[in-house]
Amino acid sequence: MLDDHVPDSTRTTGRLLRHLLLDRKDYRALWQRHQHRRPAADVMNKHAIAMVLSDHLVDSGIFSESETRLNRKLKDRVGRALDGKILSAETLSWFIDAFCMTPHDEHMLREAHSAGTISANVPLVNTLRLPQKLPMPQRHRTIMLFERRVIDATGRAVTHHSTHTIVACEDGVDSYPCFPYSRASDIVVIHGGHLVEAPDTTADPSVATIALSVSLSEGESTSFEYQRNFHPSADVDTEYRRLVNARTQNIDFVVQFHSLHLPRRVWWAVWDDYQGGQVVEQMPVALDLQHRAHRFLPYMENAVAGFRWTW
Repeated sequence: MLDDHVPDSTRTTGRLLRHLLLDRKDYRALWQRHQHRRPAADVMNKHAIAMVLSDHLVDSGIFSESETRLNRKLKDRVGRALDGKILSAETLSWFIDAFCMTPHDEHMLREAHSAGTISANVPLVNTLRLPQKLPMPQRHRTIMLFERRVIDATGRAVTHHSTHTIVACEDGVDSYPCFPYSRASDIVVIHGGHLVEAPDTTADPSVATIALSVSLSEGESTSFEYQRNFHPSADVDTEYRRLVNARTQNIDFVVQFHSLHLPRRVWWAVWDDYQGGQVVEQMPVALDLQHRAHRFLPYMENAVAGFRWTW
């Protein structure tokens, strides 16, 4: 749940810290030396991270060597920082110095901490409260995804345009499962394949299948493009969410508003569930000259994100 008392800058910096300490091999190696068991790839050991900070603070003379339980005292402070709850400028400097972070990473962290914004968009990982089950196994990996939602002059979504580039994870990948939107009236494949009219009875019948123009062997890639058209809705739209399970790279989100009906406020938002759930992070967004809300992420995994707005 989003805590209104926590500044956006603290939440953003905490998420960026988690990403850096998990995904940068040199940073990860520093804290993994202090753990006894090898954790899952996406699990952080806060005690081990506190050990890195403790060693640095003693070696640099900030704390005395007599502070034998310093790492235990730091564990809660580290946890609050990585959870994006409390993060002082002093604690941030300790992380930067203890992990010998690059000037680029230091700049991103300090910019996020001071302004709540990040010049290089940060990956989004593990925001889901509960795992989401796929109706069928995923046989591909998405390496590029462009999503564009169009809102008309009444404030209602009319179309959703998607462009995918995928890589096969095994031989014989010749189709793509297109998961339904409850309001979608039809799906039009623009290029790269065609819609299979009769769904496979062994799969979830609510999932439309796009037959690709080529059958892929493992490691081969292809691209395709399709559009969903929506039934009219009784209510105006106030959000757009995108669920990603397996890691999806290079995601570009756009919500296009009509010039005759613009929202009063727009936020980039992160949720803990695809439907309902809580907003766990949000950041104000300014529309561009074409009345678009836009966001690019280098990748997403096990997460839900998008835009929310008020009229």
